[in-house]
This record gives sequence, structure tokens and C-alpha cells, in this order.
Amino acid sequence: MLGNVWEWCWDLYDPEVYGAYRVLRGGGWFDEHWSCRASVRRRSHPTFRTDDVGFRIARSLR
Repeated sequence: MLGNVWEWCWDLYDPEVYGAYRVLRGGGWFDEHWSCRASVRRRSHPTFRTDDVGFRIARSLR
């Protein structure tokens, strides 16, 4: 499920090169149509703020 915003992931992008940068997935409302899919990713520092980045809370069924 995609939500029209880039979603923060817990994964580090490439810690040896980018340090604490995390993965963003999914594409936002301001991006090209091809980027609105789960396989598209970009990197960003956790302190970065913009209006098309969000997060999804996931919970197990147990």
C-alpha cells in the first residue's frame, strides 16, 4: 500500500558511504508518476523535513 508520500524505512541506505542516511520509498504527490511505486527508493538524513515525506506504523497481528 502506498500513501502518496515518501515513506521512511528503518533500513540504512549505505552506511559505509552515507552514514546515518535512511531509505525513503514510494514517491510523493509532487514526483513523477513512475516514482510512485514501492520499488523506488531514495536516501535522506533522518533530520530532513519536507511536505511529501511521512511514515507508516506497522503492527503484527499477534
